[in-house]
This record gives sequence, structure tokens and C-alpha cells, in this order.
Amino acid sequence: MSRSKTSLSVLALFVAPLLALVVSACGGGGDEQALIRAYFQAARFNDRQSLANIAMYAWDTGERGSVSSPVVESVGEEQRRPLLMRDLSETLSEAIQADEEFTAEKVAYQDENMEAIQRVLDAEAEDEDVRRADREVQEAWTDWRDRTMEHTGAVSEARNALGAEQGEAELSMFDPNNPIDVSQYNGELITKEVVVIADVELDGTESEQTLTVTLQQAILTGDDGMPMEGRWVIRSIS
Repeated sequence: MSRSKTSLSVLALFVAPLLALVVSACGGGGDEQALIRAYFQAARFNDRQSLANIAMYAWDTGERGSVSSPVVESVGEEQRRPLLMRDLSETLSEAIQADEEFTAEKVAYQDENMEAIQRVLDAEAEDEDVRRADREVQEAWTDWRDRTMEHTGAVSEARNALGAEQGEAELSMFDPNNPIDVSQYNGELITKEVVVIADVELDGTESEQTLTVTLQQAILTGDDGMPMEGRWVIRSIS
């Protein structure tokens, strides 16, 4: 067996028990507490692998203390919003295609006017006036440069928007036995706030604190219209 396949098998064996616990969590009946307790136990032992598989937020025990005995006091109402990875992926593809077509036109113009463009660039670099015969090329090349920035910006903006939306769904949908490309789906993001009472020990002093844990879950919609439910994960703690 190759090293890469061996690594994947080991990862699956390590992650599977944790995912089994988390998948069962937050399904109702106060199971939010199971997820939150698993999180703070992993944080207490600095189990980064486990933390990375159940949370988007890193609790710093050195700065905020070691948490034990967390008890759920209340669970807020679920908040929902659309997840639009597929739409954003299509927007990115369109932006890339438009940029490629624009670049081809720009290169064709550049090839036809290379000498004049070089004279314009040399004059601009020396802060000199462009000679009259090259002014039309200067105006055109300035426009090409401006539109290059616009296309580059559009691609970058579309890529960042898709990346941010994917980031909201990927951890919830993570399954080592059934990996999916979330960029090919739209769906829904559900969040809820859980108020927790816990003992927190910092620098040898223990105190009872109230923490607000935000949980989230992604639900994707396949081409057949059937929902694919992700697991609940920890988004943030305040």
C-alpha cells in the first residue's frame, strides 16, 4: 500500500470515532452538550487534530484557561441563511472566462502595436511627454491596463467569495469516507447559540463562567433535490 493511502487509512480510523460522536450530537435532547464537552476536553489536552475536526474556533487555554464540567443552560433558536457555493462557483467560472477572452484581445492589440507601446512605456518611465503620433496608442493602452485591473479584481473577488462560502460548509460536511466538493452545491447554513456554564481554571484560580458557544450545520441540496445534512460544529465561543 502506498504511503498516501496508508496515511488516509490511518486518518479515517482516527477520525471515525470522533465523527460518530459528533454526528450524534445536536440532534435534539440536549446533545449539544456532548459536542461542547468533547471540544473542551480536546482543548484541555491540546488535541489539535480532534479540535480541527469539530470546530472552526481555537480555544486558547493559556490565555482563557482550562474549561471543565461545561453544562448547557439554554439553546437559542436556529438561524438560517442560504449557502450559495454552486452559484458563486459559476460566477467565478464566468469571471475567469471573461478574463481569458479579454486577455486574448489585449495580447492581439499588444502584438500589433508593440513598438508604439514600448515607446509609450519608455516615455512614461522617464516622465516625458509621449510624442503626438503615439498618443492614441497611449490612450488605448491606458484603457487596456485599467480594464486588466477590473478583470483581475473581478476574478479575485469571485474567488474570495467562493472560498469564504466554502469555508462555512466544508467542516460540517467533512466525511473521510465520502468526500464531496461543496463548491458544486447550494444549500442552507443553520446556526444557533448555546449558553454554557463551566468551571474555568486560569493561573491556578478557578471560577465559574458563562460562555456562549455558536454552533453551525450545513445542509446541501443535491441535483435530485434531496438534502445532505452535515454535522454540527463549533463556529465560535464568546
